[in-house]
Order: sequence, then structure tokens, then C-alpha cells
Amino acid sequence: MSALKANRSAQYQLAASFTYDISAGDTLANTSGVVQTFAATGAGPFDAIKLPKGARVVGGQLTVVTVGNDSGVQTLAIGDSGSATRYLGATSIKSAARTALVPTGYTGTGEDIRFTLVNTNGDATTGKVVVDVLFVIDGKANEAVPN
Repeated sequence: MSALKANRSAQYQLAASFTYDISAGDTLANTSGVVQTFAATGAGPFDAIKLPKGARVVGGQLTVVTVGNDSGVQTLAIGDSGSATRYLGATSIKSAARTALVPTGYTGTGEDIRFTLVNTNGDATTGKVVVDVLFVIDGKANEAVPN
């Protein structure tokens, strides 16, 4: 058993962001290494934000800037390689909205933030989203707090 001491330090939250725009024809290599557009049927999953070992997501959001127009279902889930929906279950991008990520308390071992998209018909010509992720790194300190 370890003798613990009171914490006398603090750290800043770190932020990472990723934007994709279907109308711009944005592409990214999926987890199999195949380069795909974000409008493709069965697109992804994509590892879109690289997190360091020991990162713990403490907040963030999905912002739909331009609504998607796939003639079927068009959703985005946010997670990692261990759970595709760890931070956000499948959420429609067919209406302008901001949806908070749901931090789980999970401390990662270097897993990237993964996007899983569903574009039922793959015929979307619009859809722009921004994903912001706030995280801290266990054991890191930016400030020493005096007694």
C-alpha cells in the first residue's frame, strides 16, 4: 500500500479539434488504410484525433456546422478502438446542433479518438462537423499550488 500525499499541483486542460467537410470532398485513411470520403457508404472508421498515453477525456463536443443531406440515415459516433461509442453514441448530423461528448473517466493507453460514420445511401453532398475534445494527462502538472 502506498502512502499518499495531498495534491499541490494543477494542470491545464488540453484541447484537440478535427473538422471534416463533405462538400469539400475531404478524405482520410480509414483504420484499414483505405482513403475514403466522409460521404461514402460505410465510411471509416477513422482515427481522427491522436491522444497521448494517459489521456483522460474530460469534455468536448460535436458541432454540426452544415447539415448533412444523405437521403438516408447520416450519423456519427465518437469513441476509440476499445469502444466505438465511448464518448458519443450514433448522433444525427442532419440537423444543426451542438452535442456534448460524455466523458467516461477512462484513461487511455494511447488510443486515438475514432469516428464511426453511417451514411446509408452514400449520396450526401453536404455535411460539415467539428469535433472538439478536452483532455488531461494523468500525472502531468503545469502549476505548483503553494501551501
